[in-house]
Amino acid sequence: MVEFLIGLSQSPLSLAIATSPWIVPTMQSIHIMSIAIMFISVLVIALRVMGVAWGGVSVRGTAERFAPWAWTALAALGATGVILILAEPLREIMAISFWVKMCLLVATIIISVRFLREVRSNDGYAVIDGPVDAATRRKAIFTIAILVAIIFMGRFIAYDPLVWGQLSPVGSV
Repeated sequence: MVEFLIGLSQSPLSLAIATSPWIVPTMQSIHIMSIAIMFISVLVIALRVMGVAWGGVSVRGTAERFAPWAWTALAALGATGVILILAEPLREIMAISFWVKMCLLVATIIISVRFLREVRSNDGYAVIDGPVDAATRRKAIFTIAILVAIIFMGRFIAYDPLVWGQLSPVGSV
């Protein structure tokens, strides 16, 4: 795996991205703005589920308004993430923080898809100020906690050996 990543980092595309004075900073900026858009979109939906925000709007209405923003931001995160990985494949792919972030992201996507299906199929969520069960409120809180962990894991990638110590393979490569 290490040999493959070293080879990838020496490919013309990877070298072009890594040595460009504007590609990595631009992709990082778009990545961070996309994280903010996704987080805020999911946060508003979660706050509506908890009855804290967007009173007077149904859960379904809130989800229909903000979910497209979250999914679009997720697509931008994927695109910019691939480019950032190509800039430093060894550091990114070998980082424990990267893999924790990816696992948490998969969990968040699964939870979100299931939540949106439930919102679309349950007519109770179309009622303005309709009731939301306690389990759904707990899932909303859990989803926000996962997103916060994803944000931290993304930042920890740069400091993987410091965060994970000897467990991090980045420090030994």
